[in-house]
Amino acid sequence: MSGEEDFQSWIKEVMPKVIENLGSNVEEARYEVSKPSDFIMSTMYYVCVKFKNKNEGQNEELSLVLKRPIQAELMREMCYLDSQFHNEILFYRNYFKPDENFPRCFYTDEKPPTDSVIALENIIKRGYCPPPSTYDVPLEYILAAIREIGWFHAKGYIMKEQQSDKFFDIVQQLQENRYSTQWNESEKLYINFAANRAVEYLREQGYDTIFCDKMDAFLSKAYDTVMVKTAEPKEPLAVLCHGDFTLNNILFKTEDDGQLRPMLIDFALTRYSTPVVDLSTFLYLSCSNEIRKDNFFDIIRAYHDTLKKYLLDAGVQNMDKYSYDAFLDDFKRGALFGFIIASFFLTTLMGCDSKAMFDKVITGEMSQMDYLIQNKQSGGEKVSKILADMLLQLKDLGCLKHIL
Repeated sequence: MSGEEDFQSWIKEVMPKVIENLGSNVEEARYEVSKPSDFIMSTMYYVCVKFKNKNEGQNEELSLVLKRPIQAELMREMCYLDSQFHNEILFYRNYFKPDENFPRCFYTDEKPPTDSVIALENIIKRGYCPPPSTYDVPLEYILAAIREIGWFHAKGYIMKEQQSDKFFDIVQQLQENRYSTQWNESEKLYINFAANRAVEYLREQGYDTIFCDKMDAFLSKAYDTVMVKTAEPKEPLAVLCHGDFTLNNILFKTEDDGQLRPMLIDFALTRYSTPVVDLSTFLYLSCSNEIRKDNFFDIIRAYHDTLKKYLLDAGVQNMDKYSYDAFLDDFKRGALFGFIIASFFLTTLMGCDSKAMFDKVITGEMSQMDYLIQNKQSGGEKVSKILADMLLQLKDLGCLKHIL
């Protein structure tokens, strides 16, 4: 069966089920599917459903996004896409509430490896748009996003406190798909190889040799010493984290009063961990060094103030464990997590074409080692200096004491 025949068969099977879930007031429904867009992990189909609202007696339209795993077998295996789709489907089935600030989900079906599907509202039609950049946006975007993740974590803590059985049932169903000791050596190498880019730059600039030696030794095993260790849940602050909290996964809407309203999307990497997983990922992949240096404590305070408000409004008791100092300490212990991700992914967010190189690895046009070398050099000295300044900021914040 050709790719087009496979798609036509699949869409004819899926869309009647999606339409059935739209509600009993929908009749005479028909749909149009636009050309799909391929992303790294999924294929997105944009669907316009036209129907008659029998309650209102008028014709209406609804824009949807259908997410389906990509067809490339090697990519699915390398990125554990079965587990990623499982987690996102679990999120929408068990954690999502229709009245909360998420895209509305109309249908999910888990059929690995390629026929799983998630049908979501296309929130672009509600006025939500990507941020002006995927890196180094104005402070107002940073604060809006950080307050949203504060609400997201508060939602988890409230369920953990008040619906413990339901919360941990969701946690137990999550599948690890990113930071596990079971990952193969080539995937660990990808992270370990990039981790010391900043240190290499500092050596070239004549920076303190003892500092560079200690950081080199520690970062040579960054996958195990930073990523796996930080991702492990630590009580009492462990909560459901987004897991991929970057500007790529946040859309914004400007309200009538001029305020930015963010919305989180893409929950494939949802995990049970401490907030530093989300906070450090966002701060080191979305903020410029200048914004983070000048506003770090204001940003963390905005996060905590939002979280505390929602916890108090929900009647959560024993607030001592949710103190500002507790979250700041959690951040300092695990902040290298976001820095390591930045070491291999920041160039992509800054517009360097890492995906094109990765595609060549998938097709066999480039060896893995050549890819690692070119990716580490991507963006040149400019990116190396940004990463080096990040590392020194971490040192100044006291996040490297356990290493130095």
